[in-house]
Amino acid sequence: MAEERNFKNGEFSEPNEYFNEFKARFEKMSDEELIEAFNREVGNDGWGSARASYLAALHREFVERGFDFSSIGNKGSISLKRKVKLAKKLVPIED
Repeated sequence: MAEERNFKNGEFSEPNEYFNEFKARFEKMSDEELIEAFNREVGNDGWGSARASYLAALHREFVERGFDFSSIGNKGSISLKRKVKLAKKLVPIED
């Protein structure tokens, strides 16, 4: 079904289209909703162009909101090994 949803005029959506869609969605979210979106991705090993675009847009939104996520990444990458909480900066949740 996901293929049908993204199938437009006989072509699949391009990664940039996915990115723009996710970016617009994240811009409307509260900080808490954005953190929830990130935490849902922790432990998910699946990969594809849509997920890559989703994570890139999520990462970009962290940067644009000025989150200090240095404990889980940098401007070039972000780790999905641990869930986070918002406490002036993003910090891993201890198990």
